[in-house]
Amino acid sequence: MWLALLLGCPGGGGDDWGLMADQVGEGMLLAAWSDGEDVLFVGGELDGGPGVTARYDGDSLCTSSNVTERALWWVHGTAPGEWWAVGEAGTALHHTGGADVRDDVPTEATLFGVWATDTEVWAVGGSVSENTGEVWRKTDGDWQAIATDLPGIVFKVWDNWFVGRQVAYTWNGSELEDISAGENLLTVRGRSDNDVWAVGGTTSAAVLHWADGDWTAFDNTSLGQPLNGVWTDPGETVWVAGNFGTAAFWDDEAASWSFSSPPTTAEHFHAVWKHNDEVFFAGGNFFSPGNNTGTITRYGPNQGLVDVTACP
Repeated sequence: MWLALLLGCPGGGGDDWGLMADQVGEGMLLAAWSDGEDVLFVGGELDGGPGVTARYDGDSLCTSSNVTERALWWVHGTAPGEWWAVGEAGTALHHTGGADVRDDVPTEATLFGVWATDTEVWAVGGSVSENTGEVWRKTDGDWQAIATDLPGIVFKVWDNWFVGRQVAYTWNGSELEDISAGENLLTVRGRSDNDVWAVGGTTSAAVLHWADGDWTAFDNTSLGQPLNGVWTDPGETVWVAGNFGTAAFWDDEAASWSFSSPPTTAEHFHAVWKHNDEVFFAGGNFFSPGNNTGTITRYGPNQGLVDVTACP
């Protein structure tokens, strides 16, 4: 079971943690994805504000305001220039052929997660006030509701895995199978279907690992705050992101979490994403009412604040 952890640790000479951008744009930065050679971030002003995007080209960061009427919570794509972003009030934005195309989901729910392949797109979310979850699927035609009254918000989807508030499911090709573990889970991602990681927590960090048909609680020592993001891939390290600047990776050699210490920011990270030889932690002033702004910390060989401009 633990063989999947015996991987090389990241970095080497010169790699370090550092704040890359702070108080960026007109909204939180809630997710990231590799769009070719660039890193694309999405987000927005929470609770009714507009959606924003930001793009990092390896040297500088540019931002775009009022991309959508409502905040965008997650982004995922299949190829450079081919991606989906989803958000509040059923907002779904499809970037294809060099243009942004609206393809909203017929729901008033907030869509917190999206996953796209060459043949289908999944969008998940739910009602915060009622704590009910929704799962939507799009193949060739319109969006289809797979489930709209689940007993907990569904926050994220990775491949055929879904996690949320006290809920977790897999898709067997025809229906959702319940694999709930009794935890509040925010994000899921894996190296394979037998090596899956989910993070969350209510008052402290929760890290779950799926292998051999079941979840087990993984070491959360010193992580402290609830976690919002996890990233890994086949052969890759496990990275996590959370509240109050929590940014860490599992160090196999030391058999412990390696941190940004002290944290690079007191703001809150919602997502973590690896691109080339850098790892980005995206978030902002999550608990501030109104006037949300974005924050990005990175781990890697490049350090220092970058120039921030308006995208052309």
